[in-house]
Amino acid sequence: MNFPLVDEDGDYGMRLVTRHLVSLGHRRIACISPPSDLMFARYRLQGFRDGLAEAGIPVDNSLFRVGDLTQRGGYEQASGFLDLPSPPTAIAACNDLMALGAMSAAQDRGLVVGKDISITGFDNIPMAEHSYPSLTTLHQPLYQIGGMVCEMLIHLIRGEGLERKQILLEPELIVRQSSGLLTT
Repeated sequence: MNFPLVDEDGDYGMRLVTRHLVSLGHRRIACISPPSDLMFARYRLQGFRDGLAEAGIPVDNSLFRVGDLTQRGGYEQASGFLDLPSPPTAIAACNDLMALGAMSAAQDRGLVVGKDISITGFDNIPMAEHSYPSLTTLHQPLYQIGGMVCEMLIHLIRGEGLERKQILLEPELIVRQSSGLLTT
């Protein structure tokens, strides 16, 4: 890549989520990833896999599903996980909408999110804070990213060089009620 870029570090973010879930006692952690043709999906999925490896948790391919970034897609993929003979105790969705759908699937089965199962997202959309329960997620510094892109563009328009062409910002883990200690 030889073009100007400002983005969040999805690999790092998903490693944070995985570490958080492992610290709560979860070992059977599922992941709903975006379609692999989206560049950010590869980084988020790699971060999840790296987080499992750091914790010494073997990869179980039955715990990986691809969603379509919508609540409906999250609901459908989480339903598939919850129908497994040995369902996961936690689901890490690679965006908040899929996580909210996963929460609905769990609740429709009578599970208490944050107690019976932990669910996390990525993006920190406004709805995440006000869902029930509130969603543990990763906050992307979108305004900071936008401001930095604008500054880069101004420098390029003026014919000035860029101090750094590619910048990755670290997302922040926001722990809320949807993730809890494994009790079973």
